[in-house]
Amino acid sequence: MKLLPASLAARTVLLVVAVVAVAEITTFTLIFQNQRMVHRHQTSTFIASQIRLLQTVLPGLDAGARRRLAAADAGDGLQLLPDSAAVPQRIAQFGFARRLGDDLENALGEAVSLRHAEPGQRSGLWIGFTAGGERWWLLLPPPRFAPQALPADLWFGLAAALAVLVIIAGVFVRSIVGPLSRLGEAVAAAGDGSALRVQPEGPREVRRLAERHNTMLAQLAAAAAERREMLAGLTHDLRAPLARLRVRLALLESDSERHGLTRDAEDMERIVGQCLAFLRSDESATRPAAPILLADAVSNEVARHRELGRPLAMTVSADAAACAVAISAGDLQRLLDNLIDNALQHGAPPVEVTLAVERAGTLCLRVRDHGPGIPAEQRAYALAAFSQIEPARASGGRCGLGLAIVRRIVTACGGELMLADASGGGLEVIIDFPVRSA
Repeated sequence: MKLLPASLAARTVLLVVAVVAVAEITTFTLIFQNQRMVHRHQTSTFIASQIRLLQTVLPGLDAGARRRLAAADAGDGLQLLPDSAAVPQRIAQFGFARRLGDDLENALGEAVSLRHAEPGQRSGLWIGFTAGGERWWLLLPPPRFAPQALPADLWFGLAAALAVLVIIAGVFVRSIVGPLSRLGEAVAAAGDGSALRVQPEGPREVRRLAERHNTMLAQLAAAAAERREMLAGLTHDLRAPLARLRVRLALLESDSERHGLTRDAEDMERIVGQCLAFLRSDESATRPAAPILLADAVSNEVARHRELGRPLAMTVSADAAACAVAISAGDLQRLLDNLIDNALQHGAPPVEVTLAVERAGTLCLRVRDHGPGIPAEQRAYALAAFSQIEPARASGGRCGLGLAIVRRIVTACGGELMLADASGGGLEVIIDFPVRSA
């Protein structure tokens, strides 16, 4: 429901306060209802006793005594009045009058008349009875219609009790929600690839959940270490057979066979290199890197690729030249190697590298080609490890790790990676790095 607060702590405190408030209101309502019943019973008993007394006394009094008795207070606010034109003609129909009339008729064994003034006129309740063949009236003042309201001190006490309850509930809820919040942050960190252990605290169920989270992290770390060790050992072991294969290829007399087998060996070596780069990117994600001037480092890498005869163009804005980014030289080399290799193999030259500060605190690196690009619906899949968008791309010693390596390096640096259509055609890889002080 939109009306409920968003946090678990606020909802829990609201639930506790609502339950206590409903319980207190119900209790006070029952007390007030009982007080009204007792008041009506006492009022009807008192009036019935007064009527019986007056029915006994009035027939034996002369006219003067009756006038004196009518002029005096009948007791507890009641006033005795003879029948006259001043008596209201409107029959009292409100709840208290009806219930009082029923009680008086049951107590006296005879009918009584209840009259009340017209709406807008202040008057008491006129209770008519007969005594000695004459009609008399007892006037009940308005304050006697209902019982006395609950004292204000009682309501102030209730408010103070609720305030104390909110404080106590807040303290207890915080002891529950606080560990849960920290555990949620640890789970989110685990989803982002970083292991964040939590200190078991709070209720028993929350402590048990935190312990299981820490156990899960230990198991994941052991599995990841075992996977890295296995892949590293596998790729390392493949290098020796590849070296022997190159030696044997050099001894072949047929140039056609030698060229074909040499190309296959190079593809195998490239796959091994990509697997090793993927493993190194996983290891470097846990190690903080010192900030470096990104423009200088990228210029060096672009110059290295140009020396290999690759068509690259580079543009660096004036404000980007002095920006530093927390990334190691090895990670930057792997990042650019994969982006440039993908652009040249799956796109089309020339490859353009651009560095610019497009918004405050962020340095944007763009690498674009002039090839067919990647459809928007397949870009998320292209960033996954070992993904091949087209069967034709699974050639040339490629195993679908290039963009996955780039994404892992960018995430470790706190940056963001996005694939977009380049203006004029081609794919543009956009990387936003947070700027750090050099």
